[in-house]
Order: sequence, then C-alpha cells, then structure tokens
Amino acid sequence: MNTGDTPKQPSVSLLRPRTLLVSLLLAFPVIQDLLHEPLHNALPGALLIIYCICLLWWPTAIQKYGMVLGAAIFGVIFAFAAWLGFGLNGAIVTVFAFLIIWVTYRLPTAYSAGYTVVTAIIAANILYYVEQHSFESLVTYTLALAAIYLMLWGSRTRKETRLMKERHHEELKVAHQQLESAYVQLHKAHLELEEASERSLRYAVFEERSRIAADIHDSIGHGLTSVIVQLQALPYMVEASPEEAGSALRNVTEIARSCLQDVRSVVHEMGLSYQISGLHELQKLSHNFSKQNGLPVSFAADIHEEVAPNQIYVLYRILQEALTNISRHAMASSASVYLTEDNDYIIMIIRDDGQAQSAIIPGFGLTAMKGRCDKAGGTMTIQPIHPHGLELTIQLPRSVSTKSEVVNIDAT
Repeated sequence: MNTGDTPKQPSVSLLRPRTLLVSLLLAFPVIQDLLHEPLHNALPGALLIIYCICLLWWPTAIQKYGMVLGAAIFGVIFAFAAWLGFGLNGAIVTVFAFLIIWVTYRLPTAYSAGYTVVTAIIAANILYYVEQHSFESLVTYTLALAAIYLMLWGSRTRKETRLMKERHHEELKVAHQQLESAYVQLHKAHLELEEASERSLRYAVFEERSRIAADIHDSIGHGLTSVIVQLQALPYMVEASPEEAGSALRNVTEIARSCLQDVRSVVHEMGLSYQISGLHELQKLSHNFSKQNGLPVSFAADIHEEVAPNQIYVLYRILQEALTNISRHAMASSASVYLTEDNDYIIMIIRDDGQAQSAIIPGFGLTAMKGRCDKAGGTMTIQPIHPHGLELTIQLPRSVSTKSEVVNIDAT
C-alpha cells in the first residue's frame, strides 16, 4: 500500500480550468433541485454541494492528511444527516460520489479505501433498515461505490506511475550528465597525470645527472686536486730530496688509482651510496687531506647523539668539497673542522686562515654544497673572519635521535 506523501499535483495553470468545470458540474444538480423541489428539501443538498465546492477549491499546498480526512468525515456525516432528515436526492448522491473521488485523490490508499468501505457500510445499513430497500439494490449500490473507487484508484495509480517514470527519467538524465561530466574530468585528470609523470621522470633524470656530476666533482675533483698540487711540487722535491720525491710519486699514484676507482663506482653504481657512517670517516677525510696536500687540518667533534648515516654522507661530501676549495683558492696555511649539536640540529663549522675574496661568487662546488644542504633540509652560511680567512657553517636537522655514547674528539 502507498502510505507515503500526497502525489504530485498538476500545475495551477491546468488545475484552475479543471476545478471550474467540476464546480459547474457539482452545481448542476443543485440548480435542478432548486427548480423542481421545495426549498426546504433542496436547501440541505445545496449546502452540501457548496461545501464540496469549497473542498474542491481548497489549496493543496496547505492540505495535510489529517485535515483532509477530518473534512471528508465531516462531509459524509453531514450528508448522512441530510439523507435521514430530508430523504435521498440527486444532490446527496452527488456529494457521496464527490467525497469518495476527493478522498481517493487526496489520501493514501489505506486511508481512502477504509473511508470508502465505512461509507458504503453505513449507506447500505440506511438503505436496508431505514429505506427498506431490497438486498439486490444494496448489492447494486455497494458495487457502484466500489466501481467508482476502483476506477479512481486505478486512475490515480496510473498517474503516480507516470509521474514516477518521469521523475526517474529526469533523475537518469541528471545522473547521465553527471557521469559525462565525471568522465570528462577523469580524462582531463588522466592527461594531467600523464603530463605530470612525464615531467617527474624528466626531473628525476635531471636530478640523477646533477647528483652524478656533483659526486664526480666532489670525489674525483678532490683527488685530482691533490695530484696536481703534488705534481707541481715534485720538481722541487726531486732536487731537494729524491727519497721524499719518490714517496710523493707513490702517493700521487695511489691517489690516481683512488680516482679511477671513484670513476668506476660512479659509472657502474650510479654514484656513491650511503655507506659512509660514523664521525671517524670525517676525521679520516681531514687527516688524509692534510697528509696529501701538506695543509694542516684540525678536527674536533662534540656530539652526544648518534648521527644518521645519510647525514654523515652529506657532511662528508660538503667537507670534501670545502677542503678542496681551501686548497685551490684560499692560499691558507691551516684549516679547522668542528662538529657540534644544538637541540635537533647538527652543526659543522669549517674555517681557514686564507685570503678570502671581497665578493664570493658561488661556483659549481659551492652550488653543489648548498644544494646538498637544501635537499637535506639544512642551511649553509659563509662569512669572512677578521683579520683574514673564511668560515663555512653547515646546519642540518637530525633524522635519527637515538642515544649513543658521547663522541668527543680533541683537536689534532
């Protein structure tokens, strides 16, 4: 059974001419009764018809199920009272038919069917016990009311089905439009994703090339710098001390072999992986540089927490490039490396006593160092030292904060 909301009503532009036509049809039997019946007999029917016309023009927008059922019950009680008081006439029969039709279109099926059944039972009892009609006439009257109700119920059901189909059709149209819009957006997003993937791939290739170039510059460039410095000093060492010159030549050969190994590592392994671990690697780098280039480099560290291998790797490469730049450009007589920590940061300070330029123009080395810092989420600052020299400060955020034994390496 349909106990839901009242079905969708026709538009006002269609409803008013139809309502006016039905009102004229309702008024026709009243006019006939007033013309041919005494006034006291025709007046109750006329009042009932006026009541039905008022119900007909009652705006559906303010109708509620309870109000409609109450108005219909009042109307049928008024009609039964007029029937019992003044007799059955055409106006009262018209009122019964109208109320059944009105209730069928205004109330859910359960309510309208119950109303029709109760009305038919009361009318049959009045006909049988009061009017003394035969059983056949009772059956005829009851079947007539049932036929009227079933015909109207079928009409209402077909109307609701048609309106439901129209509503579903509109919903399907809206859903189809939404699906088309979603498809267009998905296709656009797919194209954008493909374009972004292609850009990401190009960027990854560019980044890998830049990393390889930086690794070659940091490792091989560092070694070749030592080779050049020692080869330049070799003629003087041959004249001064042939034994020292032989030792220097063997050292140059070892450095050249190390550079060759670095080249093979870069080519075959696409760069050095994060295998550098521990602060002793930084100390070892400083010691080897001092030994190979004849430039004293002191190293000191005061670190109370373990440093992650990837952070050691970044510090190692930056220190390697910084020492190479000091050897090439600073004309320094000594350098120092100091590592410390500040809350969640690792700080490495590299100093030299060389001749700093008045305006520092970043080259490939400084750019690569800053790029490594930025990628690790850190910062790099450069400032001159009075009266001469340069200080490079590297600050990296920690990525590992596990406690370890205190590392305290004195300056050497």
